Amino acid sequence: MGKYVFGVDVGGTYTKFGIFKDRKLIDKWKIDTDVENCGENILKNIGREIDKKTESMGVLKSSVEGCGICVPGPVDEKGLVRGCVNLGWGYKRAAVELENITGLKCAVLNDANAAALGEFDFGLGGEYDSAVMVTIGTGVGGAVIYKGQVLSGYRGNAGEIGHFKIDPLNGPECSCGKKGCLECYSSATGIVRFAYENLEKYPDTKLCIIENFTVKDMADLASEGDELCKLAFDRAGKFVALGLSFMAGAVDPKVFIIGGGVSQAGDVIFEPIRKYFKQFAFNTEEETPVLPAKLGNDAGIFGAAEFILKRRI
Repeated sequence: MGKYVFGVDVGGTYTKFGIFKDRKLIDKWKIDTDVENCGENILKNIGREIDKKTESMGVLKSSVEGCGICVPGPVDEKGLVRGCVNLGWGYKRAAVELENITGLKCAVLNDANAAALGEFDFGLGGEYDSAVMVTIGTGVGGAVIYKGQVLSGYRGNAGEIGHFKIDPLNGPECSCGKKGCLECYSSATGIVRFAYENLEKYPDTKLCIIENFTVKDMADLASEGDELCKLAFDRAGKFVALGLSFMAGAVDPKVFIIGGGVSQAGDVIFEPIRKYFKQFAFNTEEETPVLPAKLGNDAGIFGAAEFILKRRI
């Protein structure tokens, strides 16, 4: 009888959960991420959700192989989280703390690396032996796969496309403390902020009648032709494409895979990414396909669960 595994994807807005048996997803759910007081309750909340799920399913803790957790920040080879600005964390041994809370074997990795691992083993990435995975959500993350392995780098920073500098001198301040990072422009947060900053210039936009609009609202309106929303996604796609062109020059992958919540906008975000990538990429690099993640927004939970089983990164 196979054992159960939990995969947990901690984002700046939501924490997504999956419970797997025999490497098959049998249930998934999400909760709001509590980032108050530097995210001090995040791991406690994860432990509570795991307890609730095992109790409701009648699953004994002895039947759980472990819990993989992925976070929006660099994680080094020893499992030290080296800061997650969107969670309010500094250096943190998250896996050890979660083990103490749950009594389960736990492991932690970067969220984009988890998404890449999930895509490689269960989704689109298995068709390629080299790829760059980009996740666009509250922040923007990236990961590099080469010959089937995720390259995380010495300090866990490899592939961090979200902190490529677009305008390091005059750009907006990023949550990392530096200026002009790509995620300031292309994350869900950046897209919504751009719209708010330009509402007065576009009095006909339907955003004016939506209180506390979200990036999902903007994607829906952009697909209907709303000029401000179209401009916001065009701008976001342009800067993602610029980051991809840098990645192409550095690692020359066979494919770019785009996941995360913003990727659910579909052509609204993919068309500008592909258009501008062809403009920015060098020579034959422009031939590199840019494809949506097959697992969609679930790639992280698949990769986190797989990581606890294989410890491949």
